[in-house]
Amino acid sequence: MTTEETGFPADSPDAPRKRRMTWKKWLALGVAAVIVLGGAGVGTFLLLRGNQSSAAATFSRTVQATKGTQTLSVSLDGTLSPQKESDVNFAVSGTVTKVAVKAGAAVKKGQKLATIDDSELQNAVDLAEANLTTAEANLTEVEDNDGSSGAIRSAKAQVTSASAALTSAKQDLKDATLRSPIAGTVASVDVEVGDSVGSSSGGSGSSGSSSSTSGSSSSSSTAQFVIIATSKWKVEGSISASDLSSVKAGQKVSVTTDATTDALTGTVASVGIVATSTSDNGTATFPVVITLSGTHKDLYSGTTATAVITTGTYDDVLTVPTAAIRTEDDKTVVTKVTDGSNSTVEVEVGKVFGNYTQVTSGLSEGDSVLITFTRPSSSSTSSSSQEGGGLLGGAGAGGLDGNAGGGPAGGGAPPGGSGQGGR
Repeated sequence: MTTEETGFPADSPDAPRKRRMTWKKWLALGVAAVIVLGGAGVGTFLLLRGNQSSAAATFSRTVQATKGTQTLSVSLDGTLSPQKESDVNFAVSGTVTKVAVKAGAAVKKGQKLATIDDSELQNAVDLAEANLTTAEANLTEVEDNDGSSGAIRSAKAQVTSASAALTSAKQDLKDATLRSPIAGTVASVDVEVGDSVGSSSGGSGSSGSSSSTSGSSSSSSTAQFVIIATSKWKVEGSISASDLSSVKAGQKVSVTTDATTDALTGTVASVGIVATSTSDNGTATFPVVITLSGTHKDLYSGTTATAVITTGTYDDVLTVPTAAIRTEDDKTVVTKVTDGSNSTVEVEVGKVFGNYTQVTSGLSEGDSVLITFTRPSSSSTSSSSQEGGGLLGGAGAGGLDGNAGGGPAGGGAPPGGSGQGGR
């Protein structure tokens, strides 16, 4: 510096000295600048990456309209039970002297189940026989003595009454031995030796009662013996009101249970038209009975079964994945792909077959349509292979290969289609 700039002579000891930067100071300044610039860069990168991860990811796939055979079905969960079941009770009163079978035993039709003390019943038979003998002798005497027509009619009536009483007494004696009315397995036994049993009103001890046919009432709420035929089975379940019109007797059914690995076949035996129950939200259910075909020895009464009822089969139906259908300006449309270019085409739709929808006009077999999926990627993986998996194999592609789930765009019933699957 000059004397004019500082006010001191250049060689004055009070003049300020010129400061020089050492290499260590230059290095420190350089490192600090790198840190500042690096931090700003990392922050910018993370900010931009965060925005990118929160952005929606869109994927597309082209599929073809195809023709084929399609089916509609209704599924229900029900309970397995034998087609033939008998509640068997003593038809006469007495004290049980013997129980011949236990629960789980196989029995033949007519096989003895239990007996009661028949001494009083035998006495009743002896008395009835004596009364009949007396009545017959009286009729003979009246006729031999040329009795009046009125006396003869009265004597004949006494014979008829005594004969009926003897027949009834003999039946009661026979009913002292309780026999199985059907061949099957003893499901339960609710009587022991020494128990006093009363006659069931209107029932026959020897024939018992079958719940699948007539059924007779009992003096108690629990049958003394329950016999089930374990070869023929049925499934009892229920359907909603929306399915009632499409389910009919005679339709084919596929049934699966926990006890068997293979699906069983059957038919709808009956469909009730009076609701058996109503849920809290007001939904009514209607009873359905399904009979299984063939004989089955490995099923168990009371187990759960799932039945799929085929309600309709349709040949030569043109379909596209439901996810390809959307609504624009109150029209049902698809994006048609022709030679790499896209165009919006209006279509008419019909029945819904799972994740596929019938197209009745607007497309032909072999036409290509575009399915577009939009999915947020912030909560999903970011690799391209996993994103592709979400499109082709995950929930987004449910409508492409007939699997359950349906695509997120346009899943469920298509615009203009039948929300009940054409039912």
